[in-house]
Amino acid sequence: MRYSSLTLTLASLLALASSVATRQRSTKDLEPPTPWQVTRLTTGQPSGRPGSNPLAHVFANITNPSPIPAGPGAAPFAASSANCSVDWAFGTAQPYGGVHECTTVPTAAAEDRSPASASSSKWTIEILETDPSLYAPTEKLDVRFTLTLTSSLTVDGSAYSKVLVATQHFEVGDNMRGICGGSGVCAWDLKEELIPLLIQPTIVACEGTC
Repeated sequence: MRYSSLTLTLASLLALASSVATRQRSTKDLEPPTPWQVTRLTTGQPSGRPGSNPLAHVFANITNPSPIPAGPGAAPFAASSANCSVDWAFGTAQPYGGVHECTTVPTAAAEDRSPASASSSKWTIEILETDPSLYAPTEKLDVRFTLTLTSSLTVDGSAYSKVLVATQHFEVGDNMRGICGGSGVCAWDLKEELIPLLIQPTIVACEGTC
């Protein structure tokens, strides 16, 4: 009976240690993600005249400047940048409700890493409606950036992932300026003195070190 009791005690301790280790792995206290940098936000609308370009657009450049912890046995997720664009038919459509994949560009630091520690980054952009009365969201809009990170190259064969999201409001007269020409063509840009504009992402999904 004494040996049986000792065995149960050891088993309980091992189970507790395993539980603590798992909890530390999944809820480890981490610093908030480094703010992302918006280095370009441009909107434009056409004149609407017959025969002219009918598309309105939003162009953006977003950067995650720092590596992000992935999980035990894995290299951090690499820093990355992305060029994003959204086009729509001006006057006959709106850009709301669509998720558009950006062109992801690894940073110089990420390119220097060995292939064995590579990770995958995917950026998307969405235009969110802020004012139903707007004819087109070129002068006032909310933009949601999403970064999905995945890594399958770990020591123990585990796969880790993270999804981070940040939303920023842009408005002419606030953080944008521009001009409308005599032809009716308008172009608006993020104010130069605000570049890079910092936006704080939050982690909305995680597998690994969270």
